[in-house]
Formats: sequence, structure tokens, C-alpha cells
Amino acid sequence: MKNTGSVLTIPKKMTKGEELIVLTRREYENSVCRSREILGVLKIIAEGEQAYREGNTISASSLDEALKIYAKR
Repeated sequence: MKNTGSVLTIPKKMTKGEELIVLTRREYENSVCRSREILGVLKIIAEGEQAYREGNTISASSLDEALKIYAKR
């Protein structure tokens, strides 16, 4: 890499022809954090879908009703 004042030239062979995006550390860390949160939510959804397919869910019109049904199990 060659630094010429405020311009930084990155050799093409370093990026192997791919486009390059520059982020601040804060933006990068926020993106990583959001990605982890999204993956966690997707895992919970997948587990819920599997439980539904296996018939391990209950139907209720409210949280109170669901808790009562669940307590009886």
C-alpha cells in the first residue's frame, strides 16, 4: 500500500479484483454485533419452526392462557 498524503492506493492484487469497502472500526463492530444478534434471532425462529413441525407447541389466545396450559403439562 502506498500512502500519498490523504490518498491511499491499494494494489489490485491485494483485493484480487474485488470491490473494497472501508469502514470505521465503530461501524465494523456495530455491523458484527448486529449480525450476531440477527443470527441469534434466526436460530430461535428455526428452533420454534422445528418445535411446531414436531407438534411441541400450544395454541392460546393470551400469555396467561398459554402459561396455564403449559403448567398443566
